Amino acid sequence: MKISKKQIKLLITLLKDPKKFLIAFFLFAFAYILNYDSGSYINAKVSRVVDGDTIEAKFEDEKLKIRLFGIDAPESDQAYGKMAAQFLNAIVLNKEVVLNVKDEDKYGRILAIVYLNDKDINQVMVKNGFAWAYEHYSDLYVNEQNYAKENKKGLWVDENPIEPYKWRKQIRLK
Repeated sequence: MKISKKQIKLLITLLKDPKKFLIAFFLFAFAYILNYDSGSYINAKVSRVVDGDTIEAKFEDEKLKIRLFGIDAPESDQAYGKMAAQFLNAIVLNKEVVLNVKDEDKYGRILAIVYLNDKDINQVMVKNGFAWAYEHYSDLYVNEQNYAKENKKGLWVDENPIEPYKWRKQIRLK
């Protein structure tokens, strides 16, 4: 079963409203029981890596901008920013991925966990030290961040790496 961009936006809207979500959940659960389709994942092909936590992908005939959920990679002009983008690029560019849509951010990007061959790419980015666990939004990748710190992976080679949100704040103040 293929899912359209309109259906993705509807899903995101439903996730924001608990009452609508519960109604939709029961309707979807009922439909699922009656007509299960194991291909109900959102498949897309990565066409561009914007930076270490943002990609563009083709879904049917539409271009989607996806922000990797639960992580925050260094900015392009920040230490390890280009390396993070290159690392992500080497993994996902021109590959078919599965998106687990979580929400939409204020810039209209889809927030998603990106899977390649059943591997959580967001997790891979954090575990290899190319992104922080974005604890403000989720604690999903805290263990991977602790692993990267303890093993001095990627940006954790530095004594005091600056979190991207702090970096962005400094830039805005200048």
